[in-house]
Amino acid sequence: MKIIMKTKILYFGNPYLKEDNLAVLVCRKLKKELNIDFEEVKDTFQLIGKNQDNSIIIDVVQGIKKVQIIDSETLQRGNITSLHDFDLSFFLSLLKLKPRILGIPQNYNEEKAIEETRCLIPTLLSGNE
Repeated sequence: MKIIMKTKILYFGNPYLKEDNLAVLVCRKLKKELNIDFEEVKDTFQLIGKNQDNSIIIDVVQGIKKVQIIDSETLQRGNITSLHDFDLSFFLSLLKLKPRILGIPQNYNEEKAIEETRCLIPTLLSGNE
């Protein structure tokens, strides 16, 4: 008997900051049309103590040209000088999590981001649903 684990898509961002709200806008739209469990994460501290073994993360990423799957091993961590510097890559490293990540370019066209994300989600879900 095969055990099927439900995949959860966690999305990050600040809905009030233009440079950091695109993942929130995209996922709120897709949440209404796809039969997938989406959860907005407002603070990376929410990851502590949660089972994220079968999760997908969607977030805005600087320096990429299109929506793409990102290997969590290649994430760069910045210097930590205050509590405000505890970004997603820091928490993933701290918690030893290696999720599947879908990156959306910062300041990307919203409709393009929605379409490209919609097309890539099945690739991330394959074999997990």
